[in-house]
Amino acid sequence: MKRCLELAQMGAGSVSPNPMVGCVIVHNNNIIGEGYHEKYGEPHAEVNAINAVKNNALLAESTLYVSLEPCANFGLTPPCSDLIIEKKIPHVVIGTIDSFAKVAGKGIERMAKAGIEVNLELKKMNAEK
Repeated sequence: MKRCLELAQMGAGSVSPNPMVGCVIVHNNNIIGEGYHEKYGEPHAEVNAINAVKNNALLAESTLYVSLEPCANFGLTPPCSDLIIEKKIPHVVIGTIDSFAKVAGKGIERMAKAGIEVNLELKKMNAEK
């Protein structure tokens, strides 16, 4: 998750009014793709991370880490949660729930209904305090 936050910072000044978001995809403890939301109106972090993966067959055996809940609404880009479902990524770890009303838990719900194991990292960090 630390790497997700580092990547997210790379979008500073370019993504507003959207939040800065970073994403890392891990297969067998190796990062196989990473991305961040680079510019407002362009692909989100999850899309950029998935597109960075050289062997898409590995996605079905990978974990996607993302600093913010994947979107579930159509805006300037399609929902990232739908792409994650389409690519059959079995495990998603989220840094925090999106507070935007059109998303706020809906991305998590959509992925969980599709059989994806979704974990919220924020809960773990708060429990450790």
